[in-house]
Amino acid sequence: MTVYFLVVRYLKDDDYPDSSTDVTSVGAQAFGELLGMPPEQLADVYPLTQEHAERVRQLTGIELDLGKYDYFLETEAD
Repeated sequence: MTVYFLVVRYLKDDDYPDSSTDVTSVGAQAFGELLGMPPEQLADVYPLTQEHAERVRQLTGIELDLGKYDYFLETEAD
């Protein structure tokens, strides 16, 4: 089973994603550290907040515009 990591962006108060970026290459270890959990437990959807913004930018190059969008780290498995 392969696990993929996506940063998914939603316009505030919208139910459908505006964009999705595959960030799997960053790795589970880095995302586990970002979220404060063991990487093997990453199997859900996690909101990304101002607390995460700078590290997300460093890891992925994605700048979070939290005034306009909500962001989530989502996991998918095949």
